[in-house]
Amino acid sequence: MIVHNVILDWSGTLVDDLTPVLKTTNHVLESCGLTALSREEFRAQFCLPIRKFYETRVPHVAQDRLEQIFLAEYPKHHAEITLLPHTLEFLRFCQQRHMGVYIASTVDAHTYETQMARFGIGSYITRPYIGIVDKTSTIHHILDENSLDRDETMFVGDMEHDVEAGQAGGIHTCAVLTGYTPLDKLRAMNPDLICQHLGELQEFIAMREVVRG
Repeated sequence: MIVHNVILDWSGTLVDDLTPVLKTTNHVLESCGLTALSREEFRAQFCLPIRKFYETRVPHVAQDRLEQIFLAEYPKHHAEITLLPHTLEFLRFCQQRHMGVYIASTVDAHTYETQMARFGIGSYITRPYIGIVDKTSTIHHILDENSLDRDETMFVGDMEHDVEAGQAGGIHTCAVLTGYTPLDKLRAMNPDLICQHLGELQEFIAMREVVRG
C-alpha cells in the first residue's frame, strides 16, 4: 500500500467534537419531543448521511428545520471542541512529505472555517470539501478534480460512511477509533486498515516508506 494523498474526515478524525455534537443532537431530539440519547446509545446509533439518522426518528419534521435547530444550538458548545491528540503531528508529517491533504466533511462551512481559524491548521490542507451531504457520491468529484491516483490515495475517517465513501471511490481506507463509531461497527465495514488514532496511521505510512526504501 502506497499513500501519497489522504482524504480526511473532520469530526472525530481531526477534531474532538463528540460531546458538543451529542449535546446539540439531544437538543434537536428533545425539541421534537423525543428522549435524549446517552453517549453509548449515540455512538451505537448515529450514522451518516445525517438524513438517515433523523428519518427513522422524526420523519414528520423537514430536514432543513432540523438543521436550523442544530445550527442555532451548536455554537453554544464550540469552546468544548479541541484538536484530537496526534492531529497536528500527523498534518506536519504529511506536509514534510509533500502529501496531498484533503478534507471531506459534512460539517457546515461556518463551523469548519471557525474551527480552522481557531486551531491554525489551514496551511496544512491542500483543499477542503465541506458541507457534503453524501460522501459516497462526492468522492468521485474529489478524486477527479484533483487528478488523484486511486492506488496512492487513502480515505481516513471514524465512521462507517467514511469507509463506504473510500470503497465507493476505489481507494484505500483507514478507520480510526477516535470518534463516533465503535470498533465492531467499523470492523464490519472491512476497511483496509484500522488505527487507534492518527499517530498509529503515521507510523504505518512511515514504515511503508522504510520498506519501499
